[in-house]
Amino acid sequence: MKNIFNILVLALCCFTACDHKLDIEPEQSLSDEVAFSSFNNAKGVMIGTYNLMMDVAVFGSIPQTLSDCMTDNINFSGELPNMQGFNNFIITSTNSIPNDNWKDTYQIIGTTNTIIQNAPNIPDASNEQKAAMIGEAKFIRALSYFLLSELYSQPYQVSNGENLSVPIYLKPFDGVNFELKARNSLKQVYDQVELDLKDAETSLPAQVRQGFPSSASATAMLSRLYLYKREWDKAATAAQRVISGNYALHPDLSFYSTISSEIIFSLEHTATVSGTADNDIEESFAGWDAYYNGRDGGGRGDAEFSDDLATLFQEDPMDARGLFKETGTDFGGSPAQYTLKYNNPDGSSDFPMIRIAEIMLNRAEALVHLNGINQESVDLVSDIRERAGTSRWDINNFTSDEELLEAIYIERRKELCFEGHRRMDLLRTGKPLRSSTTIFPNEVTVENAGLNVMAGNNLAIWPIPQTQLDQNTLFLVSSHFQVSFLF
Repeated sequence: MKNIFNILVLALCCFTACDHKLDIEPEQSLSDEVAFSSFNNAKGVMIGTYNLMMDVAVFGSIPQTLSDCMTDNINFSGELPNMQGFNNFIITSTNSIPNDNWKDTYQIIGTTNTIIQNAPNIPDASNEQKAAMIGEAKFIRALSYFLLSELYSQPYQVSNGENLSVPIYLKPFDGVNFELKARNSLKQVYDQVELDLKDAETSLPAQVRQGFPSSASATAMLSRLYLYKREWDKAATAAQRVISGNYALHPDLSFYSTISSEIIFSLEHTATVSGTADNDIEESFAGWDAYYNGRDGGGRGDAEFSDDLATLFQEDPMDARGLFKETGTDFGGSPAQYTLKYNNPDGSSDFPMIRIAEIMLNRAEALVHLNGINQESVDLVSDIRERAGTSRWDINNFTSDEELLEAIYIERRKELCFEGHRRMDLLRTGKPLRSSTTIFPNEVTVENAGLNVMAGNNLAIWPIPQTQLDQNTLFLVSSHFQVSFLF
């Protein structure tokens, strides 16, 4: 039986001592019977999912960049109307970006469902190999549902997870028994993500080559999930399991797009696959390097440091994270500051999806909620600050739990800026996405766009795509309020 979508089979990846990138070449589409007739064929299908993940509409930069554009981190200076809609908080259900994100992310989910269903029947694979492949597919499925839940759901605390999220599909989209489903609650989506990550945690190897998930990758994502759910003890425990493992802070900030113990999971890009798009988002240059480099440096110059973020870094001139930037030319031709995290004009910069620094910050935050002001939280954040060349904290300088938490939130912003965390960090901690008009480019005329947009406000989330509303009548009642609000 052929799937309703084509399974993209890719040649197996190759690593060499001098090049850590995925070296993949597309092959033909195959039926399930052929795709899973051997372990090598099945591995090709698995590699195909990584190519799908690199799509700009999924983990190839667009959702992460536009989420940051909705916050106080980025000054968006581009001219594309569908992207400007996110910067200006005018996002309609007919905007092509949510449509492409929804379609392409569910394509990944459909592929992982196919792998999970067929892997047990691979004739020449050992039980251990089958389990690891299923765990890898479940990890990718968990990442995909987690991304969708971030974009289309209010944060967990708004209704204790009972608010609507996205529909859960756990079977292949084979075109035979496919049934459209209504939106599940965020709690149900999170429960499925947790199940998938726990399965991945037990079946994935402890140590793998960078660019592929390990058991620690699943544990790290569990710490993030529990943090979002405000399950502080679970978040702290999961984070500690990772911190006690084989990962550590790199001595400086040179780890981006390299092999490093800093990286728990990253998407490894090459110039040939980065920014791939079979959609309407971008017909030309797209991807991490495109948006985060000036036009004079080979990029589009769209996503520059906001004045608000630049001012924050100026408060501590010794902080290397504030200096990890270069001056370029923005889309309109004016000087602007751009991060060096994605600094390969050929489009080959990796996406550091999970880093040990985030996990340390996760544990530090969770421990304050559990124990109040404590030395371990202070030490964890101090280690990150010390790596950045700035001073360690003194526990005696904090007079309340709230003061320490706020300091940790600021460190999260500095450490993880431009990596797609800021919007959810603001929403889950009850803060507005924007609190200053100084971040807007001169040509934007929408007054106070995004000011005081917080969790619970429909402007904080993406609309369900109109194509899905047209195809699935089960969405209409639950989604109408959101769509009409955004028009």
